[in-house]
Amino acid sequence: MIGINDLGEERATMFFKMFRVNRWINDKSMEQDIPIITPSNILSGPALGNNEYGKAALGYLALKDLLGDQGFKTALQGYMKRWHGKHPIPWDFFYSINDISGQNLNWFWDSWYFSHNYIDLAVKKVSVQKDKATITIENIGGMPAPVNIIVTMEDGSQKVFHQTPKVWAHNLKETAIIVEGLKDMKSFTLDGGIFMDADMSNNSWNKN
Repeated sequence: MIGINDLGEERATMFFKMFRVNRWINDKSMEQDIPIITPSNILSGPALGNNEYGKAALGYLALKDLLGDQGFKTALQGYMKRWHGKHPIPWDFFYSINDISGQNLNWFWDSWYFSHNYIDLAVKKVSVQKDKATITIENIGGMPAPVNIIVTMEDGSQKVFHQTPKVWAHNLKETAIIVEGLKDMKSFTLDGGIFMDADMSNNSWNKN
């Protein structure tokens, strides 16, 4: 992320959320959720800024999280080599990444670039058995974003289980995550980091 070397990761993340994500994710007006694919010449105001900066950056970062650092680098450089000196359109980018990565990511492109979806996850159901838990997460906003499941134990220690956008590949509405190696789990929270959630009130679960 831009600014990490100068500001440090914590401050760079804070500023990115404050200036690039907060206005989009916390404004419930329809204008804020116009698809990224919408031509910029017909947009103005917040919608233009969101699509050209915050949402577009998040889409790239979500793709990087999905493919992994090396996979993303390979796919992006492959796309650049294929289209160097030419005039690609968005679909050329989508098809190139699909081909180079060897994955059909149409479900990802459709949601991030062509839909009115937004980021809003919720804990729907929790089933605890001995040292593991099955957590059913509802994707209210429909956006396939990464998320961390931050588990807090009775002794105050924490474990973080990172989930990439791939958990939404087969069902954008709901997914069940199994987390293991837990003893005396007290609570957990869904935290997307820079992928801010529109409603954090339903992102936590407590044992008692």
